[in-house]
Amino acid sequence: MKIAVTGASGFIGTELLAVLKNRENTEAIALTRDASRFTDTDWCEWRSTDYSGESLKKALEGADCVIHLAGVRGTENDPQKFAVNEEMTANILEAMMHDGVRRVVFASTMSVYNDDELMPWTEDAPLGGRSSYGDSKVSCEKLIRKTAEESGFTYGIARIAQVVGEGEKRRGMMNVFLDTARENGTIRVMGRSVLKKQYIYVKDLVEVLAILAGGNERFDASENIVVNVGMQDAYSNLEVAQTVNAVFGNHTPIDYDDSYPEKGRPFHMDISRLRNALGYEPLDMREAVTALRDQTA
Repeated sequence: MKIAVTGASGFIGTELLAVLKNRENTEAIALTRDASRFTDTDWCEWRSTDYSGESLKKALEGADCVIHLAGVRGTENDPQKFAVNEEMTANILEAMMHDGVRRVVFASTMSVYNDDELMPWTEDAPLGGRSSYGDSKVSCEKLIRKTAEESGFTYGIARIAQVVGEGEKRRGMMNVFLDTARENGTIRVMGRSVLKKQYIYVKDLVEVLAILAGGNERFDASENIVVNVGMQDAYSNLEVAQTVNAVFGNHTPIDYDDSYPEKGRPFHMDISRLRNALGYEPLDMREAVTALRDQTA
Protein backbone atom coordinates (compact mmCIF):
# COMPACT_ATOMS: atom_id res chain seq x y z
CA MET A 1 0.00 0.00 0.00
CA LYS A 2 1.32 3.43 -0.94
CA ILE A 3 0.33 6.29 1.36
CA ALA A 4 1.04 9.89 0.33
CA VAL A 5 1.52 12.41 3.14
CA THR A 6 1.13 16.14 2.58
CA GLY A 7 3.15 18.35 4.89
CA ALA A 8 5.47 15.39 5.41
CA SER A 9 8.42 17.45 6.66
CA GLY A 10 6.43 19.15 9.43
CA PHE A 11 6.02 18.28 13.11
CA ILE A 12 3.19 15.78 12.69
CA GLY A 13 4.34 14.59 9.27
CA THR A 14 7.77 13.60 10.58
CA GLU A 15 6.20 11.56 13.38
CA LEU A 16 3.76 9.95 10.94
CA LEU A 17 6.51 8.85 8.56
CA ALA A 18 8.24 7.10 11.47
CA VAL A 19 5.07 5.09 12.09
CA LEU A 20 4.55 4.23 8.42
CA LYS A 21 8.15 3.03 8.19
CA ASN A 22 7.40 0.24 10.64
CA ARG A 23 4.18 -0.94 8.98
CA GLU A 24 4.29 -4.05 6.85
CA ASN A 25 3.51 -3.76 3.15
CA THR A 26 3.48 0.04 3.33
CA GLU A 27 5.38 2.58 1.28
CA ALA A 28 5.25 6.33 1.80
CA ILE A 29 5.20 9.17 -0.70
CA ALA A 30 6.34 12.18 1.30
CA LEU A 31 5.14 15.48 -0.16
CA THR A 32 6.82 18.78 0.65
CA ARG A 33 7.58 22.01 -1.14
CA ASP A 34 11.28 21.21 -1.58
CA ALA A 35 12.02 17.49 -1.74
CA SER A 36 15.67 18.11 -2.67
CA ARG A 37 16.44 18.46 1.05
CA PHE A 38 15.55 14.81 1.67
CA THR A 39 16.81 11.41 0.53
CA ASP A 40 14.63 8.67 -0.90
CA THR A 41 14.72 5.22 0.72
CA ASP A 42 13.30 1.82 -0.16
CA TRP A 43 10.14 2.63 1.82
CA CYS A 44 9.80 6.41 1.27
CA GLU A 45 9.95 8.60 -1.83
CA TRP A 46 10.14 12.37 -1.44
CA ARG A 47 8.29 14.45 -4.04
CA SER A 48 8.08 18.23 -4.42
CA THR A 49 4.75 20.00 -4.85
CA ASP A 50 3.50 23.56 -4.63
CA TYR A 51 0.03 22.10 -3.93
CA SER A 52 -1.42 23.42 -7.17
CA GLY A 53 -3.75 21.10 -9.05
CA GLU A 54 -1.29 20.17 -11.82
CA SER A 55 1.58 19.71 -9.39
CA LEU A 56 -0.48 17.38 -7.20
CA LYS A 57 -1.57 15.24 -10.15
CA LYS A 58 2.09 14.34 -10.62
CA ALA A 59 2.87 14.12 -6.91
CA LEU A 60 0.05 11.65 -6.15
CA GLU A 61 0.75 9.21 -8.98
CA GLY A 62 0.74 5.64 -7.66
CA ALA A 63 -0.77 6.49 -4.27
CA ASP A 64 -3.58 4.42 -2.77
CA CYS A 65 -4.35 6.89 0.03
CA VAL A 66 -3.52 10.50 0.92
CA ILE A 67 -3.08 11.68 4.51
CA HIS A 68 -3.59 15.42 4.22
CA LEU A 69 -1.74 17.34 6.96
CA ALA A 70 -0.59 20.46 5.11
CA GLY A 71 -2.37 23.72 5.82
CA VAL A 72 -2.25 27.16 7.36
CA ARG A 73 -2.91 27.42 11.10
CA GLY A 74 -3.39 30.38 13.41
CA THR A 75 -5.76 32.30 15.65
CA GLU A 76 -6.19 35.45 13.56
CA ASN A 77 -9.69 36.46 12.54
CA ASP A 78 -8.77 36.64 8.87
CA PRO A 79 -10.75 34.46 6.45
CA GLN A 80 -8.45 35.40 3.58
CA LYS A 81 -5.42 33.97 5.36
CA PHE A 82 -7.06 30.56 5.75
CA ALA A 83 -8.82 30.38 2.37
CA VAL A 84 -5.76 28.49 1.10
CA ASN A 85 -6.81 25.49 3.22
CA GLU A 86 -9.96 24.90 1.19
CA GLU A 87 -8.14 25.65 -2.08
CA MET A 88 -5.41 23.13 -1.24
CA THR A 89 -7.97 20.50 -0.26
CA ALA A 90 -9.91 21.03 -3.49
CA ASN A 91 -6.70 20.56 -5.48
CA ILE A 92 -5.90 17.35 -3.61
CA LEU A 93 -9.36 15.93 -4.27
CA GLU A 94 -9.11 16.81 -7.96
CA ALA A 95 -5.70 15.13 -8.18
CA MET A 96 -7.03 12.07 -6.35
CA MET A 97 -9.78 11.62 -8.91
CA HIS A 98 -7.31 12.12 -11.76
CA ASP A 99 -4.86 9.56 -10.37
CA GLY A 100 -7.38 7.04 -9.04
CA VAL A 101 -6.46 7.47 -5.36
CA ARG A 102 -9.06 5.58 -3.34
CA ARG A 103 -8.96 7.19 0.11
CA VAL A 104 -8.17 10.47 1.89
CA VAL A 105 -7.46 11.00 5.59
CA PHE A 106 -7.93 14.63 6.55
CA ALA A 107 -6.43 16.39 9.57
CA SER A 108 -9.27 18.59 10.84
CA THR A 109 -9.53 20.29 14.22
CA MET A 110 -11.66 20.50 17.35
CA SER A 111 -12.13 24.17 16.38
CA VAL A 112 -14.93 23.09 14.01
CA TYR A 113 -17.18 22.95 17.11
CA ASN A 114 -18.59 26.13 18.62
CA ASP A 115 -21.51 25.43 20.98
CA ASP A 116 -20.13 25.26 24.53
CA GLU A 117 -23.42 23.93 25.89
CA LEU A 118 -22.97 20.69 23.91
CA MET A 119 -19.54 19.81 25.38
CA PRO A 120 -18.11 17.28 25.34
CA TRP A 121 -18.84 17.38 21.62
CA THR A 122 -19.71 14.21 19.75
CA GLU A 123 -18.96 13.89 16.05
CA ASP A 124 -22.65 14.52 15.33
CA ALA A 125 -22.64 17.96 16.98
CA PRO A 126 -23.42 20.87 14.63
CA LEU A 127 -20.40 22.49 13.03
CA GLY A 128 -19.56 26.16 13.30
CA GLY A 129 -15.96 27.24 13.42
CA ARG A 130 -14.68 29.05 16.52
CA SER A 131 -12.28 31.04 14.37
CA SER A 132 -11.41 31.72 10.76
CA TYR A 133 -9.14 28.69 10.96
CA GLY A 134 -12.00 26.54 12.24
CA ASP A 135 -14.30 27.87 9.52
CA SER A 136 -11.75 26.86 6.88
CA LYS A 137 -11.64 23.31 8.24
CA VAL A 138 -15.45 23.10 8.28
CA SER A 139 -15.41 24.06 4.59
CA CYS A 140 -12.75 21.43 3.86
CA GLU A 141 -14.74 18.72 5.61
CA LYS A 142 -17.91 19.59 3.68
CA LEU A 143 -15.98 19.56 0.40
CA ILE A 144 -14.48 16.14 1.17
CA ARG A 145 -17.83 14.58 2.03
CA LYS A 146 -19.57 16.07 -1.01
CA THR A 147 -16.81 15.04 -3.43
CA ALA A 148 -16.59 11.55 -1.94
CA GLU A 149 -20.31 11.04 -2.41
CA GLU A 150 -20.06 12.13 -6.04
CA SER A 151 -16.83 10.33 -6.90
CA GLY A 152 -16.78 7.14 -4.85
CA PHE A 153 -13.54 7.46 -2.88
CA THR A 154 -13.65 7.02 0.90
CA TYR A 155 -12.50 9.29 3.71
CA GLY A 156 -11.44 9.44 7.33
CA ILE A 157 -11.70 12.83 9.04
CA ALA A 158 -9.80 13.32 12.30
CA ARG A 159 -10.92 16.25 14.46
CA ILE A 160 -7.76 16.83 16.42
CA ALA A 161 -7.25 18.32 19.88
CA GLN A 162 -4.25 20.49 20.82
CA VAL A 163 -1.17 18.46 19.87
CA VAL A 164 1.69 18.09 22.34
CA GLY A 165 5.16 16.82 21.48
CA GLU A 166 8.83 17.71 21.39
CA GLY A 167 9.07 18.44 17.68
CA GLU A 168 6.67 21.40 17.61
CA LYS A 169 8.52 24.37 16.11
CA ARG A 170 6.21 26.90 17.73
CA ARG A 171 7.17 26.89 21.41
CA GLY A 172 3.73 26.98 22.96
CA MET A 173 2.67 26.76 26.58
CA MET A 174 3.33 23.04 26.95
CA ASN A 175 6.86 23.25 25.58
CA VAL A 176 7.66 26.19 27.86
CA PHE A 177 6.37 24.21 30.86
CA LEU A 178 8.48 21.17 29.89
CA ASP A 179 11.64 23.21 29.35
CA THR A 180 11.18 25.01 32.66
CA ALA A 181 10.53 21.84 34.65
CA ARG A 182 13.65 20.17 33.23
CA GLU A 183 15.71 23.02 34.67
CA ASN A 184 13.82 22.95 38.00
CA GLY A 185 12.65 26.46 37.21
CA THR A 186 9.51 28.34 38.11
CA ILE A 187 6.52 27.62 35.89
CA ARG A 188 4.29 30.67 35.58
CA VAL A 189 0.54 30.35 35.12
CA MET A 190 -1.26 33.62 34.44
CA GLY A 191 -5.03 33.89 34.72
CA ARG A 192 -7.70 32.13 36.77
CA SER A 193 -7.11 28.77 35.06
CA VAL A 194 -10.75 27.70 35.08
CA LEU A 195 -11.21 26.94 31.40
CA LYS A 196 -10.15 23.47 30.30
CA LYS A 197 -8.72 22.36 26.97
CA GLN A 198 -8.27 18.93 25.44
CA TYR A 199 -4.88 17.70 24.22
CA ILE A 200 -3.46 14.74 22.29
CA TYR A 201 0.06 13.32 22.41
CA VAL A 202 1.55 13.50 18.92
CA LYS A 203 2.54 9.81 18.88
CA ASP A 204 -1.06 8.85 19.63
CA LEU A 205 -2.30 11.14 16.88
CA VAL A 206 -0.09 9.65 14.18
CA GLU A 207 -1.05 6.11 15.18
CA VAL A 208 -4.70 7.08 14.72
CA LEU A 209 -3.99 8.68 11.33
CA ALA A 210 -2.22 5.49 10.22
CA ILE A 211 -5.20 3.40 11.35
CA LEU A 212 -7.59 5.65 9.41
CA ALA A 213 -5.42 5.13 6.32
CA GLY A 214 -4.78 1.41 6.58
CA GLY A 215 -7.01 -0.03 9.27
CA ASN A 216 -6.33 -2.42 12.14
CA GLU A 217 -8.05 -5.48 13.56
CA ARG A 218 -10.97 -3.30 14.70
CA PHE A 219 -11.40 -0.84 11.86
CA ASP A 220 -12.04 -1.38 8.15
CA ALA A 221 -10.25 1.47 6.39
CA SER A 222 -12.63 1.29 3.44
CA GLU A 223 -15.30 2.95 5.61
CA ASN A 224 -16.14 6.64 5.80
CA ILE A 225 -15.66 7.95 9.32
CA VAL A 226 -15.34 11.19 11.28
CA VAL A 227 -13.60 10.76 14.62
CA ASN A 228 -12.59 13.01 17.50
CA VAL A 229 -8.94 12.53 18.46
CA GLY A 230 -7.96 13.69 21.94
CA MET A 231 -7.28 12.58 25.47
CA GLN A 232 -10.25 11.46 27.52
CA ASP A 233 -10.16 14.55 29.75
CA ALA A 234 -9.63 18.27 29.31
CA TYR A 235 -7.18 20.18 31.52
CA SER A 236 -6.77 23.70 32.85
CA ASN A 237 -3.41 25.44 32.45
CA LEU A 238 -2.76 25.04 36.18
CA GLU A 239 -3.51 21.31 36.01
CA VAL A 240 -1.08 20.92 33.12
CA ALA A 241 1.61 22.81 35.04
CA GLN A 242 1.05 20.69 38.15
CA THR A 243 1.27 17.49 36.13
CA VAL A 244 4.49 18.58 34.42
CA ASN A 245 6.14 19.47 37.74
CA ALA A 246 5.04 16.20 39.32
CA VAL A 247 6.36 14.06 36.45
CA PHE A 248 9.70 15.89 36.29
CA GLY A 249 10.08 16.01 40.06
CA ASN A 250 10.32 19.79 39.97
CA HIS A 251 9.68 21.02 43.51
CA THR A 252 9.92 24.72 42.65
CA PRO A 253 6.48 26.19 43.45
CA ILE A 254 4.33 27.30 40.53
CA ASP A 255 3.95 31.06 40.20
CA TYR A 256 0.17 31.14 39.87
CA ASP A 257 -1.33 34.60 39.42
CA ASP A 258 -5.11 34.41 39.18
CA SER A 259 -5.59 38.17 39.12
CA TYR A 260 -5.60 38.23 35.31
CA PRO A 261 -8.73 37.44 33.31
CA GLU A 262 -8.45 34.11 31.54
CA LYS A 263 -8.50 34.32 27.75
CA GLY A 264 -10.05 31.85 25.36
CA ARG A 265 -12.81 29.29 25.63
CA PRO A 266 -13.00 25.66 26.74
CA PHE A 267 -12.50 22.74 24.32
CA HIS A 268 -13.63 19.20 25.06
CA MET A 269 -14.64 16.42 22.65
CA ASP A 270 -16.17 13.03 23.35
CA ILE A 271 -13.78 10.25 22.23
CA SER A 272 -16.14 7.26 22.49
CA ARG A 273 -15.93 6.65 18.73
CA LEU A 274 -12.13 6.67 18.83
CA ARG A 275 -12.23 3.93 21.45
CA ASN A 276 -15.12 1.88 20.13
CA ALA A 277 -14.81 2.11 16.33
CA LEU A 278 -11.03 2.30 16.06
CA GLY A 279 -10.15 0.43 19.24
CA TYR A 280 -7.64 3.09 20.26
CA GLU A 281 -6.96 4.32 23.80
CA PRO A 282 -4.83 7.50 23.91
CA LEU A 283 -2.51 8.41 26.77
CA ASP A 284 -3.75 10.81 29.41
CA MET A 285 -1.83 13.96 30.33
CA ARG A 286 0.37 12.36 32.98
CA GLU A 287 1.24 9.44 30.71
CA ALA A 288 2.02 11.77 27.79
CA VAL A 289 4.25 14.03 29.89
CA THR A 290 6.03 10.95 31.23
CA ALA A 291 6.65 9.77 27.67
CA LEU A 292 8.00 13.20 26.73
CA ARG A 293 10.29 13.19 29.77
CA ASP A 294 11.64 9.74 28.93
CA GLN A 295 12.01 10.64 25.25
CA THR A 296 14.57 13.34 26.05
CA ALA A 297 16.21 11.74 29.11
